[in-house]
Amino acid sequence: MTTWELQNKIHSAVKENLHIGMTENELADVISAVVPQWQGDLISGKRSADIEGGPTDRTIEYGDVVLLDLQVCADGQWSDLTRVYFMGEASEKQKSAYEQVVRALAAGEAMLHPGSEAKDIWNTAHNAIGTEFAFTHHAGHRIGTEEIVIEPRFVPESEDILKEGMVVTLEPAVYYPNEFGIRLENNYLITESGFKRLCSLPINITEYIVKG
Repeated sequence: MTTWELQNKIHSAVKENLHIGMTENELADVISAVVPQWQGDLISGKRSADIEGGPTDRTIEYGDVVLLDLQVCADGQWSDLTRVYFMGEASEKQKSAYEQVVRALAAGEAMLHPGSEAKDIWNTAHNAIGTEFAFTHHAGHRIGTEEIVIEPRFVPESEDILKEGMVVTLEPAVYYPNEFGIRLENNYLITESGFKRLCSLPINITEYIVKG
């Protein structure tokens, strides 16, 4: 099973078990039952605006955003994928933010080809958000086999360029302080002519609205 197939298995378990009233730690247990050794961010509600953090005893409530930035390894290859879940329903503000991030993800994908500059990828994804609440962290990075985050990182000051054969992420985001955060992240192989998406998790928001 590839690292990205493991991610699919994790999110299938999340969709089956995530519900209003469970705690972040209980959700972490669901993930650990699939992949005992995982790392990353599991934050919900207002905590999702904090960008990163591990699970706590916080109870997941109706209207919450649950942000999962999960990193797992299989056969010496890391994956690093982010999805957000909406508990009960997504508000109009949450839907708008989600659409902004999807737009930024698409804009960044258009830059994924050999010769693209890392700083240009950041600028393109950041500008596509179109709000002052756009992310200020990296817009993505190369994935290593021993470490998850290695150079190049897609940041404004980088002088690095993409090369064929690199495995990279894109992870644009919007964060509304003390309200919620939306971040989406996919993984890609840089090819001679562009890129190949390595993950099959859907991006449509309707796939991530949790009823009950």
